[in-house]
Amino acid sequence: MGSDRNDDEGGRFRATWDPDDPDSLTGTIVDTVAEARGVDGMELSELLSDVLDPDALARVLASGSGTVTVSFTLDGQSVTVDSDGTVLVDPATE
Repeated sequence: MGSDRNDDEGGRFRATWDPDDPDSLTGTIVDTVAEARGVDGMELSELLSDVLDPDALARVLASGSGTVTVSFTLDGQSVTVDSDGTVLVDPATE
């Protein structure tokens, strides 16, 4: 997984996960949200599993013949995950 702040994307944090390895999805989401918040993943105020079922998310993303996109909020951050392996996090404005 790699992530970087991409100002061309409006200040969003972008990361990639391996669609062939659904187990990489959860860690990539948590790490990218934590990076956007400027904290360690263990310091997030809510768990990914409090927001949605990570296994169900992986199944939904794998279910389509084209690109499937799912958006949700985790720890105050807007998260968009695509079946092509992209995770985008829009940092919350405080």
